Amino acid sequence: MRRVGVVGAGTMGSGIAHVCAVCGCDVVLYDTTEEFLRRGLYRIARQMDDAVSRNRLSASARDAARARIVPTLDLNAFAGCDLVIEAAPEDLAIKQEIFRTLDALADDAILASNTSSLSITELAAVTRRPGRVAGLHFFNPAHILPLVEVVRGEATSDETVAALVAFCRRIEKTPVVAADTPGFIVNRVARPFYGEALRIVGEGLADVATVDSAVRDGGGFRMGPFELMDLIGIDVNFAVTRSVYEAFFGEPRYRPHPIQRRMVASGRLGRKTGRGFYEYGNAQRTPPPLLEPQQAPAGPYAVCGGEMADELTEHLRGRGHAVLRPLRGQPPRGVAAVFVVEPDRGSMREWIGAVDDGDPGVPVLAGCLTASRAEVASWSQLPQRVHGFVALPPLRDRGVVEWIGCGEPPATLWALGLPALRVGDAPGGILARILAMLVNEAAFAYAEGVASAAEIDTAMRLGTNYPRGPFRWAEDIGVGLVAGILAALHGYYGEERYRTAPLLRRAALAGRWPSEIGGGEG
Repeated sequence: MRRVGVVGAGTMGSGIAHVCAVCGCDVVLYDTTEEFLRRGLYRIARQMDDAVSRNRLSASARDAARARIVPTLDLNAFAGCDLVIEAAPEDLAIKQEIFRTLDALADDAILASNTSSLSITELAAVTRRPGRVAGLHFFNPAHILPLVEVVRGEATSDETVAALVAFCRRIEKTPVVAADTPGFIVNRVARPFYGEALRIVGEGLADVATVDSAVRDGGGFRMGPFELMDLIGIDVNFAVTRSVYEAFFGEPRYRPHPIQRRMVASGRLGRKTGRGFYEYGNAQRTPPPLLEPQQAPAGPYAVCGGEMADELTEHLRGRGHAVLRPLRGQPPRGVAAVFVVEPDRGSMREWIGAVDDGDPGVPVLAGCLTASRAEVASWSQLPQRVHGFVALPPLRDRGVVEWIGCGEPPATLWALGLPALRVGDAPGGILARILAMLVNEAAFAYAEGVASAAEIDTAMRLGTNYPRGPFRWAEDIGVGLVAGILAALHGYYGEERYRTAPLLRRAALAGRWPSEIGGGEG
């Protein structure tokens, strides 16, 4: 594909034209007015100049790339193009009219849309060549971000998909092939990243800064969900959420949150307006209420549970603490504190009963991944000594621990050696709840044939900068634990939103993903 047409010189269209020209394609860039074209060309020139200043592009390569871009106000200029990429406003009627026109003008071209949410099948239906119509969804900024979703409509041919995959690689992008379903891969699987964060804040379980810290510092994400919504634009994020929710006929997993609507109505749209979930400009951001580690008692500590308890034992011993591992049903005595970490609720309850028979004044720190602190405390005859915390395995990857309780944390919590974030009482806390929902959504998408597990993992890493893809996250955390968190949330809230994907349920019973999935590409 030597000659590429781009319809629309806005942010996305100019970015697509930029990357195609730099990679050696002749580019025809169309828009409806001279002013729109002028702005697009200026944007491309500025981006290329910046690349030269950063030594990412030579001056001669920049000049050659600029010379390859031909601006036009005439759609007839697309005659002779091998590929035409539509990057017009996200309006189905506008895009369909463009595709009708292109169908008559660019006889031999593959027609592709950069849409992030509209149906490729509906766009292809207005042409005489639906087999040569597909989605080519770049991510903003298109000249930098490596991911492109190649979207297969109902009639898109294998040859068209193969040609577009090869084209993406030629322009140094990473393609993933997705089925034509609402949100494709990234905009669908990412919905819980924002939706659960909004629900946590809406329920008063944590404030915005605490949620972002739990995800960023606890999970290794580059940005928390509220920071990312401010960057994207809260109005844009709300529109995508509504679009996916409506396209799935009101599926509760995608339901928008009233906080989003209030933010948009108030004009607090994020960085572009100077105010969103955070203030920008000269305002000082309030840091999350992080509790720094204090001196912990020397121990010894009792650790009760199964595989997770093994990991916690290793972590505590690595920090120089003596650790006892009571046998199941054996009351721990002569210890500074008892840690109970067990994803199975029945086993957790059994351990709490055994702990009650031990020293009555010893604090009990319960890992509240699959139960709330209040529920765990209700299993004890001494509920006032039961404290809650949430920290996903492996602990070596965590930068914070989530603390559930009233007053100050017990000194024994600091044996973990991690700063603490105070969060409200619900199963899974913050990070574990958000991750479980991301994994669940990926499992639904895979089972519905949206993409392979490897492509879903790749898309989420490259399209959203997640540290791992969801299938890899589940491998690292444990599919059984992920399913247990979802089951606990489903029981706690009684909402279909938290129903477990059948694929994930089967994986939890087997203890691993099916062999054809493995750990994704992650």
